[in-house]
Amino acid sequence: MNKSKDYIKRTDYNNVSVVENSNYEWGVIDINDNIVVPFGKYGWIDGFDSGLARVRTKKDPGVVGNTIAIVDLNDGNSIEGKENIELFYENDRIMHPEKYAKWGIINEFGDEVLPLIYDRIWNFLGKNRKSTTVEKDGYSSLIFFKDLNPSLQSEEPNDYYEQEVSHSGEYEGSFAQDVMGYSDEDINDAFDGNPDAYWNID
Repeated sequence: MNKSKDYIKRTDYNNVSVVENSNYEWGVIDINDNIVVPFGKYGWIDGFDSGLARVRTKKDPGVVGNTIAIVDLNDGNSIEGKENIELFYENDRIMHPEKYAKWGIINEFGDEVLPLIYDRIWNFLGKNRKSTTVEKDGYSSLIFFKDLNPSLQSEEPNDYYEQEVSHSGEYEGSFAQDVMGYSDEDINDAFDGNPDAYWNID
């Protein structure tokens, strides 16, 4: 059991909380402060939505966010500008996939319901969506939350999910907002029009 004073960040979600401890390690605890996901098991844990949360390994997330410039360690040259940095990361991820974090999804019991094998998982926290897009080796696919969390099976009629599939083109059109880490000031979400911190990994 951990004491709350050891936590530098804690966000509550129903019966669990996502916590960062004083060693800057992420974990999940229940309402009695019992550990659900051990601290340090993952490099970062997102908030829970639909009983699910994105997690990533401890390697480089390859996220641009508000980065102004980076130094290419291969040749020492400085790379500036968001588009150039994004291109660098995309190319470097192909050439050196072992350097970059893998993403997966856990449930509120700490079970990995989607293995940590994906290069990206689109943010769904607070989006009121029933699915998310995952990417691996340049290919993307749609993952429905009801397939990861059986308790959601009876909450919505099937036609709701079919309708979302029919709008997948619009969903995919928000790639820049949901995946590539554009800041709040840059772009608003294509669905709700509100600014979001899509790759909130601090």
